[in-house]
Amino acid sequence: MQNQIVYTISITLLAMQAFGYDRKDLDKLLSTSECVKCDLSEADLGGSLLMGATLISTNLTGAKLQEANLTNANLSEANLFGANLTGTNLTEANLSEADLSWADLSEANLSEANFSKANLSRTNLRETNLQKADLRGADLRSADLREAVLVAAYLNEANLDGADMRKANLYRASMGGAILCNTIDPEGGKNNKDC
Repeated sequence: MQNQIVYTISITLLAMQAFGYDRKDLDKLLSTSECVKCDLSEADLGGSLLMGATLISTNLTGAKLQEANLTNANLSEANLFGANLTGTNLTEANLSEADLSWADLSEANLSEANFSKANLSRTNLRETNLQKADLRGADLRSADLREAVLVAAYLNEANLDGADMRKANLYRASMGGAILCNTIDPEGGKNNKDC
């Protein structure tokens, strides 16, 4: 009997570790497009149609969101640490104060998205479309912004310490008060203005 209890507990713990997310939260999101303060860590939402979804303060740590459509979604204060958002459409999404550190957003469409005061440190933003994105006060330390389109983006007071911006398009980008230290500029030079 005792072995059976230990076996049941072990299977339950393994199932919880395998998914990480709360199944009820995932079902709620998929049926209502809303899940505030939910646990969707490690959930596989790749290719999902989540336009206009409300995911405020939701835990999406390590979630798989590649190729998902999150146009106009509200992800403010969400935790997307280490999430895979490769090729995701986040056009006009609200990600203010979200934690996207170590996330992969390469080749994503982030045009007009709100990243104000978001944590994007060490985030892969290579070849992303950040046209007209609001990155005011964002933490972009050591972010990979190579070949990113930052046309008319707002980078005011963003921390770009150690960011790699080689071949990035900064045409008409606003960078007033941005911190530039060990920052690799679009031409491949190093900018140490604020070191």
